[in-house]
Amino acid sequence: MSKAQSKRDQSILRIHAACGLICVAIAGGAVWFAANSIAKRRGLFLSARHELSAVRGELDQVVAQRSSLATRVNALEDVTRDGLTLSSAKRLNIRTADISRLSEEVGVSVDTLQPGEMITDSRVPVQPLELVGSAQAGNVSDLLDELSERMPDMHIQMIEITSTALGSDRVRLRVLLYWFVDPTAES
Repeated sequence: MSKAQSKRDQSILRIHAACGLICVAIAGGAVWFAANSIAKRRGLFLSARHELSAVRGELDQVVAQRSSLATRVNALEDVTRDGLTLSSAKRLNIRTADISRLSEEVGVSVDTLQPGEMITDSRVPVQPLELVGSAQAGNVSDLLDELSERMPDMHIQMIEITSTALGSDRVRLRVLLYWFVDPTAES
């Protein structure tokens, strides 16, 4: 073999070695980029899986709370099914006429029956009504019994009974009634 041929073979060998190194570098870079991409995606996957677990936990809590609230609502509906039906405050004139009529039926003479300012800071709005009148002492008890029986949405907040004369069974009375009105009806 000649020196020229040997030089040429060495030159080709160097070219092949250089090309081989470039191919190894390209393959190594491809493997590195692929591994890096897989690592990033795995990180995203693990992060998403963790987030999904957290959201699933929150969802389970919300479902449990909803179930608990639904049970409580059903229990309250069962308790109040035969409960009190409230009427609108728009029926104030009708209600005062009914109270006056009822009072007269049991022998209580009504001097005044005045509505006060509605109390709206509670769950159920309250319309105060002040009744001032006179009656035989026994008729006051009848009035209270009939109010409780016929108007269950009325609450006797205060009652003041004073004697008109010494030895007389005739009394003056002042009664503060709270009428619970429907909070959903337009006032």
